Amino acid sequence: MNIKVVLGLLAGAMLPASLHATGRFWEYYDPRPSNYIGSEEWWHGDAFSGDWWGLRNWLDEDVGIEFSLSYAINLAGNPVGGLRQGCTYTDNIGFGVALDMEKLIGWQGATITVSGLDRNGTSLSQDYIGNQFTVQQVYGGQTAMLYGLYLEQAFWDKKASLKIGRYATGDDFASSPVYWLYMNNGIDGNPQALPVNAQFSAYPWAVWAARLRVDPSPEWNAQFGVYQVSNRTFDRNLHGVNMNMQANDGVMLITQLGWTPEFFKRPVPKAASDGKSVQPQPSNGRVTFGNEKNPAPPADDMRGLPGHYWFGAYYSSWEYPQFGQDSTAANAYGFYWHGDQMIYQEAPGSSQGLTAWTAFVLSPQQNVSKVPFQWNSGLFYRGFLPTRDKDTALFGLAYGNFSGDYGQADLAYDGEPASFEMALEWGYRVQLNDFFYIQPDVQYIVRPGGTGSIPNAFVLGAQIGVSF
Repeated sequence: MNIKVVLGLLAGAMLPASLHATGRFWEYYDPRPSNYIGSEEWWHGDAFSGDWWGLRNWLDEDVGIEFSLSYAINLAGNPVGGLRQGCTYTDNIGFGVALDMEKLIGWQGATITVSGLDRNGTSLSQDYIGNQFTVQQVYGGQTAMLYGLYLEQAFWDKKASLKIGRYATGDDFASSPVYWLYMNNGIDGNPQALPVNAQFSAYPWAVWAARLRVDPSPEWNAQFGVYQVSNRTFDRNLHGVNMNMQANDGVMLITQLGWTPEFFKRPVPKAASDGKSVQPQPSNGRVTFGNEKNPAPPADDMRGLPGHYWFGAYYSSWEYPQFGQDSTAANAYGFYWHGDQMIYQEAPGSSQGLTAWTAFVLSPQQNVSKVPFQWNSGLFYRGFLPTRDKDTALFGLAYGNFSGDYGQADLAYDGEPASFEMALEWGYRVQLNDFFYIQPDVQYIVRPGGTGSIPNAFVLGAQIGVSF
């Protein structure tokens, strides 16, 4: 018997008996698929490994089991500036499974997600440049780790959801697919001041957490979360499997209000829509579930220039180390803002065009916040070159002021007080298809480490991503 048939039968045998009556595996199975690796259908598909002779589609659509595997690599070298010249490589392998409990056992609105990662390589910023806004976004926690382990329950006609388990604060707060376009870690994922200042957990660092999100209308949303704060959060030697809580752990309370308007709406005929989400594809090596494509809108649909705006605030009562002192200080707080707005659209309803964005972080406490103020900003244009509708040209800036207490505590390079650091980035993402991209990248680091003692660094690099 064909080995693919055997694997399909084994997968079916492991499922609950009630699924055998409703499962339609043989409607998906194709012993001689047209989407074999190298075919035209495969090239225009969603995953490098295809649909596994129909097994993958059957598991996802009928059974409720969705697998995900991704690989991201960052290459970077500084021919000019920094502490010394060099070149490094770092990568991220992300893997996971999402279980649709409604399809599996009839538990309506519930999804269970389990994910992990494996990171390798070394940091150009740590070993060769000496700067704060590290130039490779998949560096951090270079080991194999368990990451996500959580239940999400939707209710109120899917206008609200409760998420409980282990994941990062940055999965839901102060994060945008816009950031994922960039290679510099001062931008990618979350503005770097948040995890640096307040133990704000970010991928790949998971903590115990609970988050409530409410979407009362298509244009408004609100979130509230409670997250564990611990001195073990960023310890890669624990591999994400140390899930205990200790007496000296604290919590972070965080809330965020979002607005997602569309300006200057116009009728969109079906032929004018490219059927793609306005937001760019994730690129930071995270495991993401679900297809981000949107179906073409009906002929009488109204579409405009999409925007995404939010304001957030956090507070934590944990004891934070103070710069230049042996004592700790209780309580940390801060605020953040974000706005991205498409300002030019090639055609009504199209995702091709120019988008501008900006983000701010304010953490006023100079004694515990290393970067009390951060400002990020940028532009990206999807479909910049003719016939390259999925490619993205981008520019980004990350600017951060160092705390006066930190700068005077002899913690900066060569004992000099730190003032500010700025990173500039230019990139062009060649989206070869929906599962594979290559992005040449140039960065310029101004005042690495904030002191002025390290020469400005010019960085050449590239990031590559594949979804399997």
